[in-house]
Amino acid sequence: MSTDEDRQRLAEQLASLPVRELVDVLRRALPQFTQEAYGMRTVLTLANVTWLDDDVDPSLDIELVAWPDRDYYDGELGMDQGLWQNGRCPRCDVEVTSNAKRAHCPYCGSACTLT
Repeated sequence: MSTDEDRQRLAEQLASLPVRELVDVLRRALPQFTQEAYGMRTVLTLANVTWLDDDVDPSLDIELVAWPDRDYYDGELGMDQGLWQNGRCPRCDVEVTSNAKRAHCPYCGSACTLT
């Protein structure tokens, strides 16, 4: 079991990473919390949430953060440009975002081509 100080140290280390490296660390950890039972599958994912505060039509935009396709990028993480690539997963039709144009849906694992 870890102490509060251990978790604080880890949080500080994670906060010091560039976004693409943080996403890569979480890509390795979050799938470990996937649960399947009674025909349901629950996956812990990272999401990017934007609140559009429009007086006429306020809305909440939620995109799952897709993991860069490490094979396509020869083991690398893609460009270090923040989460500016967007698209939809072709299999589960969820909106995704990534720092990379080639990525994998964090829910189903399908390859996604983002723009």
